[in-house]
Amino acid sequence: MDPDRAYDDVADAEMLSGIASGDQEAFRRLHQRYAGLLYAAIHRILGDPADTDEVLQEVLNSLWRKADQYHPGRGRPITWLTSTARNRAIDRLRSRKRQARLKEAYEDALDFVARGNTPVAGPEAAIRRDTCEAVRSAVMELSEIQREAIEKVYFEGLTQQQIADQLGEPLGTVKARIRRGLAKLRQTIGEE
Repeated sequence: MDPDRAYDDVADAEMLSGIASGDQEAFRRLHQRYAGLLYAAIHRILGDPADTDEVLQEVLNSLWRKADQYHPGRGRPITWLTSTARNRAIDRLRSRKRQARLKEAYEDALDFVARGNTPVAGPEAAIRRDTCEAVRSAVMELSEIQREAIEKVYFEGLTQQQIADQLGEPLGTVKARIRRGLAKLRQTIGEE
């Protein structure tokens, strides 16, 4: 945005109203006025130009489709626009972190499978046997509902949503059971 032009809440609200009505010229003017500011807000969070460009496009597409969701009584147009951009950038950052964790878990699983296919003997076999025994023992110390949820996730390969549907329980309840069960497993195995 040109620093010489102050924010004009009335004009900005009119542009948003026009965009909500499908006015392409209003969208062009708003884009011209705020694309740089939105880019800067997104880039501050992501730090990557390619991701910033993608998120800016998502924000602008969302603005075109959802401009009618702006309500003047809830705040200034510029605040709504920058909050939308900031939230979308944070979502992208979380997605990046989630993808990195999934990739790491996948690589760990591949490594585990590769090690599992390799014959072991001697001390390593004894360590694995002891570890398996400790895990089995810890699982048996869980409450019945925690054990059932963990077995369905890790041994049957069900998603948390599938477990919730199968048990007729809310998804949050199933997630909490698994989370508490895993915490108890970590504690029990850590003590041994």
